[in-house]
Amino acid sequence: MKKFLLLILSTIFALTIIPSCKKDNDPASLSLYCPDGAPALSVARLISDDTIVDNLDINVVTASTINAYVTGDTPKADIAIMPVNAASKVLGNANSYQMLGVVTWGNLYLLKKQSGVNITVNNLNDLIGKKVGVINLANVPGLTFKAILSDNDVPFTTYSGTVDTESVNLVGLSDGTAVTPAADCDYFVVPEPAATTKINATAGKLSLAGDLQAMYGDGNGYPQAVLVAKKSVILDRKSDIDKLIASFNDNYAYLIDDATSSNDIVSAITSALPEGTAPTFTANNLNKTVISNCGISFKTASIAKTEVLAYLSKINAITNNSFGTPIDAFFFS
Repeated sequence: MKKFLLLILSTIFALTIIPSCKKDNDPASLSLYCPDGAPALSVARLISDDTIVDNLDINVVTASTINAYVTGDTPKADIAIMPVNAASKVLGNANSYQMLGVVTWGNLYLLKKQSGVNITVNNLNDLIGKKVGVINLANVPGLTFKAILSDNDVPFTTYSGTVDTESVNLVGLSDGTAVTPAADCDYFVVPEPAATTKINATAGKLSLAGDLQAMYGDGNGYPQAVLVAKKSVILDRKSDIDKLIASFNDNYAYLIDDATSSNDIVSAITSALPEGTAPTFTANNLNKTVISNCGISFKTASIAKTEVLAYLSKINAITNNSFGTPIDAFFFS
């Protein structure tokens, strides 16, 4: 009888301690922070299926706050997706983070009023004497458009009240609410999903005039958002990092699969946002065309290095706020 009781007690004790031992042996969660918008789209599959990369905690944040998660004495983000210019400026010394790859390659489009003509790299001069409104003129949208104009020897200036008939007149817009047929601009540089939303909402009064990705360089877009990770995480959690890198091709396939609804994608992104925050994309403004227009395509850091350095060189040449040049060690290989 004593042996039987001892066996029962031993079994209960074993069942009690096994879960706690397993918990102690589980690797700690890795935090991934990314801005809302196209970067969040690129990880929607990982949010909806947490078995693809184990122990990955994805947080979607307001785009303007992303730097806060990779800076300071103890940065919150083990992994982050952020604009390439910001990554270069705050992380390019490779002291704490390295770039794993480029995630998105541009989502900027030129809209026109009904009297406008379509614009390609071959007729950019048609914009001379016109006013072009640009959402976020001081950052990637404005810098990229300026780089395109500069590469093609098209003069530009910032509009200051009088139209310069010898230049493209750039007008800084605070947000998408300023993109209307009634605005005092001839063209607009607008990111997706705002571009498609505006086209649909204005019933033809605003329409697609050009694709900035096709106008840039060789026509295959420009490095826009990059994936970075703490050097310590890359070293200590190589298997998880490898799984994350390998996931991106399938992540895009998930987005464009007919079996994946807009609601599925939006629900996933919403679940990773702070409570009470609405995502950039909604089921009404997200479709397969918009997804395609977001330029989601992954290239590893070693492959994309030349394109990243070329893009940074172009935008550094046209701004007083240099974003620097990352050192070689910044590019993980």
